[in-house]
Amino acid sequence: MEKLTPQQFSDAASRWSDCRPDMIRIEQLFKQNSVFNLYKSQIEIIKNRNNNDDFCVQIGVTENDELIMIPVPLDAVGYPVSLSEYYYSSFETLNEDLCLTEKLTYTVVKKSVLSTSMRTTDSDSDVFLPIYNKPVLRQEKALDAIESWQNNAFDWFYAEQANEGREIFTKFYVPKEKIFEVQEGVMFISVFGLKFSEIYQKQLPALIFISAPDNLSNQSTAVDSNTFDFAKPCPPNGQIFDLG
Repeated sequence: MEKLTPQQFSDAASRWSDCRPDMIRIEQLFKQNSVFNLYKSQIEIIKNRNNNDDFCVQIGVTENDELIMIPVPLDAVGYPVSLSEYYYSSFETLNEDLCLTEKLTYTVVKKSVLSTSMRTTDSDSDVFLPIYNKPVLRQEKALDAIESWQNNAFDWFYAEQANEGREIFTKFYVPKEKIFEVQEGVMFISVFGLKFSEIYQKQLPALIFISAPDNLSNQSTAVDSNTFDFAKPCPPNGQIFDLG
């Protein structure tokens, strides 16, 4: 894992903030078919310092013009917790196929009526569909958002140039549930998506976290779903602080 000093962290956040009104720089940084890899070791570092339902991933740019994602713990109010060093993930090309899994459980309830004469008078059955609880994300929604980003990301960036990129994200807020419960031998692939926000009535970027065996392990893990909730972009969400 690569790491940054506090000053390098601040500089990286500022570089990305400065890139937002520059479409040429954005096209250079956002390479198609690329992802961030988030490892258990990175999660453990911020998990022990996080005191919030969410944690933050700051987007930055290194001195070598590399787009990076930097996990940051939050305090109870939502402010960043200072660290002596910050471990980051690079935006790298996805080299292997990524499998999204989802187990659907349907409940069938059968009912029969036995009359007072000990004969069956009625019989039927009801099928109850699966219930989705956050932060598990329906596979179809995740795939639609990911493909929308692949097809329309630069159009979205161009549209945001109308206000000089001020509404382009600098960071994302990520629900800690499931992410902080990561098992040994498991990592997360962080993928950009694009989805419609009912609140803001427009398309907004998202980060989708997909669990997978890490590069150093052949361990397989049984899960109901390996695709988790959209991380919320800031701006427009939760502009409590600005690391950039």
